[in-house]
Amino acid sequence: MKSLLMSQVSLNKVSRRKLLLGGLAIGSLSAFSSLGVAASPVNSDFAGFLALSKFLTGKKDLSPILAQRYYLGLHTQFPDLPKKIATLLQEIHAFSAKSMDDYLRRGPTPAARSTATQIVSAWYLGIIGENPHKSLIAYSKALMFLPVAGALVIPSYGAGPLAWGGRPEPVMTFQGSPNEY
Repeated sequence: MKSLLMSQVSLNKVSRRKLLLGGLAIGSLSAFSSLGVAASPVNSDFAGFLALSKFLTGKKDLSPILAQRYYLGLHTQFPDLPKKIATLLQEIHAFSAKSMDDYLRRGPTPAARSTATQIVSAWYLGIIGENPHKSLIAYSKALMFLPVAGALVIPSYGAGPLAWGGRPEPVMTFQGSPNEY
């Protein structure tokens, strides 16, 4: 009886707005999770994709979350991705390649090379797919920013209103002319 009274008291402290938002959040999570479980590939696909990505990029600290996003995005763009990855892995194992450079020296087939290029391109650019179906997966976490991470700030906004327009025509002035700056 006392616990029932305590639960009623604690419910009175929660605003109706928070209670409603909490209920909506739980309801939407359950709806989305049921869709995601049915449509998503198996976790072993992600683990295999992450291991392959580490081999192809030469980076050992790739994000598993980004690996899932890249894999799902690439799988959406290219439904035969698992088959392409299997072909690429077979070729890597057949060559007994220790690194991506070693693999490339042995002359991969065009199909396997294309798959490797799509995966590496996704990690470095943060973009998957081809026009007109490109998708941005990661911006600031794209590998292209790693080499300059200590020296440059990753741009996250436009440089200003003039940056979006066309370049102005160059003005030539001669030394001694009234237009000299």
